[in-house]
Order: sequence, then C-alpha cells, then structure tokens
Amino acid sequence: MTLNVALIGSGAIGSRIVELLDAGTVPGVRLAGVVPHGNAGTGFSFDDALEVADVVVECAGVAAVAEFGPRTVAAGTDLLVTSIGALCDQSLRTKLLDDGPGRTFLTTGALGGLDAITAAGAGGTIHRITLESRKLPAALVQPWMDGETKEGLLAATRPVELLRGGPAELIKAFPKSTNVVSALALAAGSWEVVEAVLIADPGASRTAHHVVAETNLGTFDICVTNEASPGNPASSALVPHAVVRGLKSLANASGSFI
Repeated sequence: MTLNVALIGSGAIGSRIVELLDAGTVPGVRLAGVVPHGNAGTGFSFDDALEVADVVVECAGVAAVAEFGPRTVAAGTDLLVTSIGALCDQSLRTKLLDDGPGRTFLTTGALGGLDAITAAGAGGTIHRITLESRKLPAALVQPWMDGETKEGLLAATRPVELLRGGPAELIKAFPKSTNVVSALALAAGSWEVVEAVLIADPGASRTAHHVVAETNLGTFDICVTNEASPGNPASSALVPHAVVRGLKSLANASGSFI
C-alpha cells in the first residue's frame, strides 16, 4: 500500500523533505504535491491535497497549522505537524487532537527523549520538566523589541537570559521558539509542569536544548545540540529527517520504534 503525502510549505524544511522523498529514501511513500503557503491558490492547492493525500504534512509555521490543520482533520485526512508550538493554543489543540475524524501526529523534530517522558507520564507522575535552550542572539531578535533592546542583544558578549516561564509565556514573546517546550508539555500530558529558560548565547555555534524531567519513575537528563538548517538558521537540520522517519513509520511500521 502506498502512503500519499502532501506538504504545506516549501521553505527550508519542506524543500528538504521533497528532496528526500524524491530520492526514494522512504519506500511506500509517494509525494502527491506541495501547497506553497502564502500562495495556496496557485498550482497544487490545499483542496487538491485533501483530494489525494492520506497525510498532509505542515512545514510552514504556526499560522499554517491554525489555517489548514482543523480543515485537514475535519476532512478525515491525517495531519503531521512540525510547528508544534501552535498547540499552545488550547482551542486549536482540541480541534486537532480530539475532534477528528482525521488523526494528528507530531514529529519529534529536533528533540530526543520524548518517548521516555510520554511513558513516564502514562505510567507514573511527572513532577517537573525544565528546558534550557541556547541560541545565537540574532536568532532571538523579536519585532516587539525596541532599537536599544535589539542593539544590546546583538552586542552581548556573554549569555543573556531572556525568559523564564511556561509555554504560554514563551509563545507570546518568542513564538518561533516554542516547538520544543510544546513537545515536552504534550509528551508529559500537562502544560503546567514545564518551565522554559531561553538564553541568548553569543558563543552558541549551534542551538542547544538541555531537558531535565523529574518523575517518580526516574529522572531523565537529555542534552541535544543541533546543526542549523542551511536554508534557515532558526530551524534544525534534523527536522526534515524526523518528518521522513515519521512517514516511514506510518507507511510501514514494522521495525519502527513506537
């Protein structure tokens, strides 16, 4: 059986997924087309995707999840989300995870250890999860910052803590840095146990995430340092490969970790 896949977005993540699928790296998976977010009425459209795809893969950002996600699952088509930060919105989370009839899958993206945290949440109690993320200052400049704040951030010679709080605080101030903290909250089954610390580090040659999950079944200490995507320094080069691995599991689960 062939799994027909449509993508939303043709940026750094989407274009790399296209390359991997076109190269035949995932037997049993066929790329049906790409919906170019921002110009969705041209060429292969979202309506076309719903007609032919078994799975729609979002790789165009938080806004694309809100725009296309509910329509996908409502049509009975499965959805694979890369911009997991969108699920900080409780209403959207309900539509995608509970309403159906299509299913919503979440990619592991740039993080490891989510399987252990999910298992601990299902079989025990998660007391606390802390996430420390370090990125280059230029990757954390935000539109709401005034000129003085931006200049100070870019001129920093030592690490600067920019935020300490939960997923809700993070998505308001740094919406493009919410995927990992949202993934942890979803894995834990709770949005209250996760605290994020976001640090601008001029010495961070690569984006780094340090997770400590304290549970009654053990403590998990996870460190991940990711190479940036060549096409988008704000994204990890690992994400397209995580998506392709997920599609491989959907097409042929034999031998996959689940």
